[in-house]
Amino acid sequence: MSKSALDLYKKYFQDRQFERLDLFEIIAENFDVQRALYPGSFVHITPSFVFPYVTYVDNDKQAKHFFDKSEIFKLIAERKTYSQEAKVAFHFADYRNGFDEIIGSFDLLISQYAGFVGQYCKKYLKTDGFLLVNNSHGDAGLAAIDDDYQLKAAFLAKNGKYRISEKNLDDYFVPKSQNQVTREQLERLQKGIGYKKTAGVYLFQKV
Repeated sequence: MSKSALDLYKKYFQDRQFERLDLFEIIAENFDVQRALYPGSFVHITPSFVFPYVTYVDNDKQAKHFFDKSEIFKLIAERKTYSQEAKVAFHFADYRNGFDEIIGSFDLLISQYAGFVGQYCKKYLKTDGFLLVNNSHGDAGLAAIDDDYQLKAAFLAKNGKYRISEKNLDDYFVPKSQNQVTREQLERLQKGIGYKKTAGVYLFQKV
Protein backbone atom coordinates (compact mmCIF):
# COMPACT_ATOMS: atom_id res chain seq x y z
CA MET A 1 0.00 0.00 0.00
CA SER A 2 1.37 3.37 -0.99
CA LYS A 3 2.31 5.74 1.79
CA SER A 4 0.74 8.61 -0.14
CA ALA A 5 -2.55 6.82 -0.72
CA LEU A 6 -4.05 4.11 1.49
CA ASP A 7 -1.91 4.94 4.51
CA LEU A 8 -3.89 8.18 4.65
CA TYR A 9 -7.17 6.24 4.92
CA LYS A 10 -5.61 3.94 7.50
CA LYS A 11 -4.34 6.85 9.60
CA TYR A 12 -7.55 8.85 9.73
CA PHE A 13 -10.19 6.11 9.67
CA GLN A 14 -8.97 2.56 10.27
CA ASP A 15 -6.49 3.30 13.06
CA ARG A 16 -9.02 5.55 14.79
CA GLN A 17 -11.77 2.92 14.37
CA PHE A 18 -13.82 5.58 12.61
CA GLU A 19 -14.74 3.89 9.35
CA ARG A 20 -18.44 3.80 10.36
CA LEU A 21 -18.97 0.82 8.06
CA ASP A 22 -21.91 -0.46 10.10
CA LEU A 23 -23.69 2.88 9.72
CA PHE A 24 -23.65 2.60 5.93
CA GLU A 25 -24.55 -1.09 6.08
CA ILE A 26 -27.68 -0.31 8.11
CA ILE A 27 -28.75 2.24 5.49
CA ALA A 28 -28.17 -0.24 2.67
CA GLU A 29 -30.21 -2.89 4.49
CA ASN A 30 -33.16 -0.61 5.21
CA PHE A 31 -33.32 1.82 2.28
CA ASP A 32 -32.93 1.68 -1.49
CA VAL A 33 -29.64 3.48 -2.05
CA GLN A 34 -27.48 2.95 -5.14
CA ARG A 35 -25.98 6.39 -5.82
CA ALA A 36 -24.41 8.37 -2.98
CA LEU A 37 -22.87 11.84 -2.96
CA TYR A 38 -20.27 12.71 -0.30
CA PRO A 39 -19.22 16.39 -0.27
CA GLY A 40 -16.41 17.16 2.16
CA SER A 41 -15.41 13.50 2.17
CA PHE A 42 -11.64 13.93 2.50
CA VAL A 43 -10.44 10.30 1.98
CA HIS A 44 -13.32 8.54 3.74
CA ILE A 45 -14.04 5.89 1.07
CA THR A 46 -16.00 3.56 3.37
CA PRO A 47 -19.33 4.31 1.61
CA SER A 48 -17.91 2.65 -1.52
CA PHE A 49 -17.70 -0.64 0.37
CA VAL A 50 -21.51 -0.58 0.63
CA PHE A 51 -22.92 1.57 -2.19
CA PRO A 52 -22.02 0.75 -5.82
CA TYR A 53 -21.82 4.33 -7.09
CA VAL A 54 -20.30 7.05 -4.89
CA THR A 55 -19.21 10.54 -5.90
CA TYR A 56 -16.78 12.30 -3.56
CA VAL A 57 -16.18 16.05 -3.43
CA ASP A 58 -13.37 17.83 -1.60
CA ASN A 59 -10.98 20.73 -2.13
CA ASP A 60 -8.17 19.24 -0.03
CA LYS A 61 -5.07 18.54 -2.13
CA GLN A 62 -4.38 15.36 -0.15
CA ALA A 63 -7.79 14.06 -1.19
CA LYS A 64 -7.10 14.91 -4.83
CA HIS A 65 -3.85 12.92 -4.80
CA PHE A 66 -5.55 10.09 -2.91
CA PHE A 67 -8.27 9.61 -5.52
CA ASP A 68 -5.66 9.63 -8.29
CA LYS A 69 -4.14 6.40 -6.94
CA SER A 70 -5.14 2.97 -8.22
CA GLU A 71 -4.65 1.39 -4.79
CA ILE A 72 -7.95 2.77 -3.52
CA PHE A 73 -9.88 0.97 -6.25
CA LYS A 74 -8.17 -2.30 -5.32
CA LEU A 75 -9.18 -1.81 -1.70
CA ILE A 76 -12.77 -1.06 -2.65
CA ALA A 77 -12.88 -4.16 -4.88
CA GLU A 78 -11.61 -6.28 -1.98
CA ARG A 79 -14.06 -4.93 0.59
CA LYS A 80 -17.24 -4.19 -1.38
CA THR A 81 -20.37 -6.05 -0.33
CA TYR A 82 -22.25 -5.85 -3.68
CA SER A 83 -21.74 -7.90 -6.84
CA GLN A 84 -21.47 -5.19 -9.49
CA GLU A 85 -18.34 -3.21 -10.30
CA ALA A 86 -17.77 -0.22 -8.04
CA LYS A 87 -18.15 3.20 -9.65
CA VAL A 88 -16.17 5.98 -7.99
CA ALA A 89 -15.96 9.62 -9.03
CA PHE A 90 -14.12 12.54 -7.42
CA HIS A 91 -14.50 16.29 -7.85
CA PHE A 92 -11.65 18.48 -6.65
CA ALA A 93 -13.90 21.36 -5.67
CA ASP A 94 -15.40 23.40 -2.88
CA TYR A 95 -18.90 21.93 -2.71
CA ARG A 96 -20.32 25.35 -1.82
CA ASN A 97 -19.48 26.55 -5.33
CA GLY A 98 -21.16 23.65 -7.11
CA PHE A 99 -19.72 20.92 -9.33
CA ASP A 100 -20.64 19.06 -12.50
CA GLU A 101 -23.27 16.51 -11.50
CA ILE A 102 -26.87 16.05 -12.61
CA ILE A 103 -29.42 17.79 -10.41
CA GLY A 104 -31.70 15.38 -8.55
CA SER A 105 -29.69 12.27 -9.41
CA PHE A 106 -28.51 10.90 -6.04
CA ASP A 107 -30.28 8.60 -3.58
CA LEU A 108 -28.13 9.59 -0.60
CA LEU A 109 -26.34 12.79 0.42
CA ILE A 110 -23.71 12.31 3.12
CA SER A 111 -22.87 15.20 5.46
CA GLN A 112 -20.22 14.40 8.07
CA TYR A 113 -18.18 17.13 9.78
CA ALA A 114 -18.06 19.29 6.63
CA GLY A 115 -20.40 22.22 7.20
CA PHE A 116 -23.81 22.84 5.65
CA VAL A 117 -23.70 20.11 3.01
CA GLY A 118 -27.41 19.43 3.38
CA GLN A 119 -28.20 22.95 2.23
CA TYR A 120 -25.58 23.61 -0.44
CA CYS A 121 -25.96 20.19 -2.10
CA LYS A 122 -29.67 19.57 -1.60
CA LYS A 123 -30.33 20.15 -5.30
CA TYR A 124 -28.33 17.05 -6.26
CA LEU A 125 -30.55 14.81 -4.11
CA LYS A 126 -33.60 13.10 -5.57
CA THR A 127 -37.03 13.82 -4.17
CA ASP A 128 -37.51 11.02 -1.60
CA GLY A 129 -33.72 10.68 -1.40
CA PHE A 130 -31.96 10.72 1.96
CA LEU A 131 -29.61 13.04 3.84
CA LEU A 132 -27.29 11.29 6.31
CA VAL A 133 -26.08 14.01 8.64
CA ASN A 134 -24.55 14.71 12.02
CA ASN A 135 -24.78 17.98 13.90
CA SER A 136 -21.14 18.90 14.37
CA HIS A 137 -21.58 22.16 12.42
CA GLY A 138 -25.33 22.52 12.86
CA ASP A 139 -26.24 20.85 9.55
CA ALA A 140 -28.69 18.41 11.16
CA GLY A 141 -30.29 21.29 13.05
CA LEU A 142 -30.76 23.16 9.78
CA ALA A 143 -32.35 20.12 8.15
CA ALA A 144 -34.74 19.83 11.09
CA ILE A 145 -36.19 23.30 10.39
CA ASP A 146 -36.05 22.96 6.60
CA ASP A 147 -39.44 22.18 5.01
CA ASP A 148 -37.64 20.25 2.27
CA TYR A 149 -36.52 17.60 4.77
CA GLN A 150 -38.36 15.21 7.07
CA LEU A 151 -36.64 13.24 9.84
CA LYS A 152 -36.91 9.50 9.13
CA ALA A 153 -34.49 7.88 11.58
CA ALA A 154 -31.86 8.44 14.23
CA PHE A 155 -28.71 6.40 14.68
CA LEU A 156 -27.66 5.70 18.24
CA ALA A 157 -24.14 4.51 19.03
CA LYS A 158 -23.27 2.10 21.82
CA ASN A 159 -19.86 0.49 22.33
CA GLY A 160 -18.81 1.83 18.97
CA LYS A 161 -21.71 0.23 17.09
CA TYR A 162 -24.70 1.96 15.53
CA ARG A 163 -28.34 0.95 15.70
CA ILE A 164 -31.23 2.59 13.90
CA SER A 165 -34.27 4.04 15.67
CA GLU A 166 -37.43 5.19 13.90
CA LYS A 167 -39.43 5.74 17.09
CA ASN A 168 -40.37 8.97 18.88
CA LEU A 169 -38.67 11.12 16.27
CA ASP A 170 -40.59 14.19 17.43
CA ASP A 171 -38.50 14.11 20.60
CA TYR A 172 -35.39 15.15 18.66
CA PHE A 173 -34.43 18.74 17.85
CA VAL A 174 -36.35 20.20 20.77
CA PRO A 175 -34.00 22.97 21.95
CA LYS A 176 -33.03 23.22 25.60
CA SER A 177 -33.54 26.96 25.29
CA GLN A 178 -37.04 28.35 24.86
CA ASN A 179 -35.86 30.52 21.99
CA GLN A 180 -36.86 29.57 18.46
CA VAL A 181 -34.06 28.08 16.38
CA THR A 182 -33.44 29.94 13.12
CA ARG A 183 -31.35 29.34 10.03
CA GLU A 184 -29.51 32.63 10.62
CA GLN A 185 -28.61 31.56 14.15
CA LEU A 186 -27.18 28.19 13.09
CA GLU A 187 -25.27 29.68 10.18
CA ARG A 188 -23.77 32.28 12.48
CA LEU A 189 -22.77 29.75 15.17
CA GLN A 190 -21.38 27.18 12.71
CA LYS A 191 -22.03 24.46 15.29
CA GLY A 192 -24.87 22.48 16.77
CA ILE A 193 -26.89 23.91 19.64
CA GLY A 194 -28.17 22.10 22.73
CA TYR A 195 -31.19 19.83 22.29
CA LYS A 196 -33.09 17.87 24.95
CA LYS A 197 -32.58 14.60 23.09
CA THR A 198 -29.82 13.86 20.61
CA ALA A 199 -28.41 11.09 18.45
CA GLY A 200 -25.02 10.64 16.86
CA VAL A 201 -26.31 10.72 13.29
CA TYR A 202 -29.67 11.43 11.65
CA LEU A 203 -31.38 10.39 8.44
CA PHE A 204 -33.69 12.91 6.75
CA GLN A 205 -35.74 12.36 3.61
CA LYS A 206 -36.12 15.04 0.96
CA VAL A 207 -39.82 15.70 0.45
